[in-house]
Amino acid sequence: MKRDKPLLTIGITAFNEGNLLNEAWDSVLNQNTDEWKAVMVLDGGGDKKTRKVFDSIQHPNLTKYSFCDNQGPYKCRTKAIELTETEWYFHLDADDLLPQNAIELLINIINLNPNVEFIAGACKHFNSGTENIVLPSLDIENLSISPLFFAQAPIKKSLFSKIGGYYIPDDFLHSDWDFWLSVYELGIEGYYIDDILYHRRRRMNSLTDQHIHELPQALEYILDRHPKYFNSDLRINKAKYNVYHNNARYYKSIGKRTLAKKYADICLKYGPISSSITAINEEMKMSRLRYLVRKIGKIL
Repeated sequence: MKRDKPLLTIGITAFNEGNLLNEAWDSVLNQNTDEWKAVMVLDGGGDKKTRKVFDSIQHPNLTKYSFCDNQGPYKCRTKAIELTETEWYFHLDADDLLPQNAIELLINIINLNPNVEFIAGACKHFNSGTENIVLPSLDIENLSISPLFFAQAPIKKSLFSKIGGYYIPDDFLHSDWDFWLSVYELGIEGYYIDDILYHRRRRMNSLTDQHIHELPQALEYILDRHPKYFNSDLRINKAKYNVYHNNARYYKSIGKRTLAKKYADICLKYGPISSSITAINEEMKMSRLRYLVRKIGKIL
């Protein structure tokens, strides 16, 4: 039976996504049910193409808001949640998509499980050539390196208030992880399914890539804020190993072998050697000429 008032709002935040924003919006319009509301927030300082797409989108169930100045993704998401008038909020980044049955699945779960405060499902990661499906994890030890499921998982608006919103100091890149650590530490009840609720697009030069040198300091904030979860050297070392290992791999991928070696050496203080670290060490032993010839050969 169709309800008079939807219980769920889809929040979309946009910056420099251009026509991808149209695709995200189409995935909302193509839902199997129209029992939803939507909020769309445009960050300030983005490109003209995204502004044009944003201005062109209209719908009776849609509320729009735009910032004049750049706020960053989490302040925009916070604004979308503030504008939400329904019980539940489901975030959608403007370069991602919702599967056609996502809202229908969520409404059924919410109706049958009124006490849950979040819903964790599977996420399909995709780009132009490949895709893979990641199921929600039930292993709490995995929370030491990332959320246990896709970070945009639907939440009750009241949960956002209970957590105190996102922790968003300048240039902090772990606000999602910080949020879900707080959810765990408060013992909040959620519902887990293996159905796909979200399609996440892999993009080159992501925000994380642009600020990857800041991740070690961001991790220190996480460790300071969540001593209840990070209550053992095992969890702390796993978190540090993951951050430094990712930095080492990233700098290797863009040809900065000295930086890659720096982070590889730090990484080994917290965990075992990996094939990536071995490759970085081998590259550092090469002459500059041999290293450049090898890289050119891989490109060709």
